[in-house]
Amino acid sequence: MNAPETGEEVTPEPIVPRRYIWGILLGFSLYHFAASIFWQFGSFYLFAGIGETAFFLIGLIGGLPVLIGLAGVYLWGALSDRWHRRLPFIIIGFLAQAVSFFLYIFIQDSISFLIVTCATYLFSLGAVPLANAYLTEARTFKGEAVGLLLSTSSLGWAVGAFTGGLLFGLIGMMGLFFFGGIAFLLGAGVIFVITREIPHSVTPPKSPESQSGSYSSPESRWRPQIRILLILAAAVAVGSLGVNGFAYFFGVYLVSEIGGTPLMVGIGNGVASLLGLGVTLAAGHGSDRIGRKPVILLGFIGYAIFMLVYLFVVDPWIAMYLWFIPLYPLISTASYASAADISKVKERGRAMSTIATANSVGAAFGPIIGGALVQFIFLTLRGNLIFAMVMSIIAFCVVLFLVPETLGRKD
Repeated sequence: MNAPETGEEVTPEPIVPRRYIWGILLGFSLYHFAASIFWQFGSFYLFAGIGETAFFLIGLIGGLPVLIGLAGVYLWGALSDRWHRRLPFIIIGFLAQAVSFFLYIFIQDSISFLIVTCATYLFSLGAVPLANAYLTEARTFKGEAVGLLLSTSSLGWAVGAFTGGLLFGLIGMMGLFFFGGIAFLLGAGVIFVITREIPHSVTPPKSPESQSGSYSSPESRWRPQIRILLILAAAVAVGSLGVNGFAYFFGVYLVSEIGGTPLMVGIGNGVASLLGLGVTLAAGHGSDRIGRKPVILLGFIGYAIFMLVYLFVVDPWIAMYLWFIPLYPLISTASYASAADISKVKERGRAMSTIATANSVGAAFGPIIGGALVQFIFLTLRGNLIFAMVMSIIAFCVVLFLVPETLGRKD
């Protein structure tokens, strides 16, 4: 079979035992089960547990580790591509998270918490993009492959959020940290026992046309696609910056500013993640059928409308119900699928790491900027909703005017 764009032979995708894929999916369900404990209660624990009242420092603890972890994302992505081994780097990420959760039990000050989290993210932030790289090597429908990982991760996130909300009052944050550390270890064990590396596919021979110079080199064909990837990543980073500027402080906002409870935080995050499972599957299917760009645009404009509405909500129950609406799967699924569209298999780890880096930039600077806005400008977390709305609109415009549709591009 020939690829219509170049006339080159298409390398058959490797046949992968189904249990390998399910090993990845189950492992990351456990990973996000544990991660949800830190994400939804991290800022609240620092505020109410450790007693840190400086919102800028709380935001720094939420953002700086992610920023430092970006170095690890590309390091592990590049090494993974060079050696064509995904699983060792994924397992290292799980183990780093497990160690940090066990250390959190003994930490009683913000600075130590920050140091441990920075070290953890340096080793763990590359796990998710490398899992995406692994799955998109084995699946023809890349949007569905990414959506499947995100949906099972959402299931783990939902169960973790519900469990954390229910157990917070019974075993406290220390008990939750221990519980989460065990979950990370179990996830690493599942992947180690069940999953194996995908065989490296053979590079297709060059066509006579390409050998004669009628076609440009693979590197020159790849350059415009890199530009598309970087523009898309910039939009993802901007949108993530705004959302994380508010979402990181959601627990503090719901409990301390509008009178909710920790259980409501858990329910809000849990239901959102559970509904996100279905939305992710639909987003993956939709991005394969109607295109990546429309799905991404829907996610960004949806966030802008959501933040505008949320700005006027004062009842904690209504705030919790609205938090159920999952919009993140639209952007994540379609953007990862776009990266798979425009990257060759041998560059897939770095392409996925580019989108993961964009998300991580938002996750890093969002809490830092959000904390600074609360402490020095808005003096209330409600003001961060305006910031999030503006960032979502900017991201929408970048994708609308600068990013072409990527569906149909070939490796």
